[in-house]
Amino acid sequence: MTWEKTDYPGVYVRKMKNAGHGIGKDYTISIRYQFNGQNHQEVVGRASKDNTPKKAFLILSELKENQKQGTPPFTLKDKKAFELVRQEQEKQKRAIQERENISFADYFNNVYLPLTSTHKKAISVMKEQQHVKNWIQPAIGNLPMKELGKQHVESIKNQMLEKGRTTRTIQYVMATIRQVWNNARFDGLVSGDAPTHRVKLEKFDNRRQRYLTPEECENLLTALRARSEQLFRMSLLSLDTGMRFNEVASLEWQDVNLFGDSLYLRDTKSGKCRTVFMTGRIKEMFRKMTFGKPDELIFPDRNGKKMQHISKTFEETVADIGLNQNVTDVRYKAVFHTLRHTHASRLLESGANIYHVKDMLGHASVTTTERYLHQRDEVLHNALKSMEQQIIQPTPPQNVIRLVKNG
Repeated sequence: MTWEKTDYPGVYVRKMKNAGHGIGKDYTISIRYQFNGQNHQEVVGRASKDNTPKKAFLILSELKENQKQGTPPFTLKDKKAFELVRQEQEKQKRAIQERENISFADYFNNVYLPLTSTHKKAISVMKEQQHVKNWIQPAIGNLPMKELGKQHVESIKNQMLEKGRTTRTIQYVMATIRQVWNNARFDGLVSGDAPTHRVKLEKFDNRRQRYLTPEECENLLTALRARSEQLFRMSLLSLDTGMRFNEVASLEWQDVNLFGDSLYLRDTKSGKCRTVFMTGRIKEMFRKMTFGKPDELIFPDRNGKKMQHISKTFEETVADIGLNQNVTDVRYKAVFHTLRHTHASRLLESGANIYHVKDMLGHASVTTTERYLHQRDEVLHNALKSMEQQIIQPTPPQNVIRLVKNG
């Protein structure tokens, strides 16, 4: 096939063999011109790709004008290269705009969540998802991250207050917003403090005030054993060692040392490993159990996996024996963590040094330990009694002879 002239000067077409295009045949379009003393012929494209002789002529006219003015592109090859660069620049510009205008929900789901899911506990990830789904998404989900301000966070807070949510719950939602913001700031999407920074919330003292009496402990353990031997063992372990639920759920057979009367807790909440010691009944409990493989969980869930939360049976048992009857303040409710709290209180009441208790519980600071202990309150109470006896109601002096002056 040869190139044939068209009605447009410098534009040629060539029919393509065995290439159908609609009713007629497909053909290729090219342009011819001179530049810098050389003849050029460059293919514009096929007619089936929306190219026409007229469009090719307009391109040729543009190139000739560029050559005349000395402004590139001078050739069709250069023009195509320029177009690729322009398209790439537009693509990058759109990507930057999309990145800068990414909404809170999109950033949370597509960037923050995949990243944090690799190192956060499943329960923590689930709670953050609930915060976004229930409170953040409806209010600011589609708002660009960079436009998020204090007024939006205040709106979320007010909505939660109207729905009767506690200050503690609001604090958790604020924490989710703050963590997502800080992550976005690290990525360079936003700057400055999180919009939650100056949002005022009522101060909330979440220190657990409930610990169980010996009688309550025995009643609970007896009731738990009647329902679930595994739940009984887990509860007894927490009560006698102060182990957190996650530490109990993570315990493997290789962590049990019956000769040393100890349990080795790996990768605890503080990020450190620690050793706790067994009471006589804990050691006897393990002696009666059938040991599994070293890396097997001692208290797996029904699927053989690590338990993520305490069984509902625990809460049902607590309710059945009336431990939470007429208790409305969450700080006074008996929960699984109450067993750890009770253990710590027993240690201090038995005369253990608070710094030793700190190490046994795995706290990074003694301040944290004080939240679970009550001896300080007893000391203060005794100090008050001492002051009352010595100053407010002093004991009358003994063996004092009263002198009376005669008339």
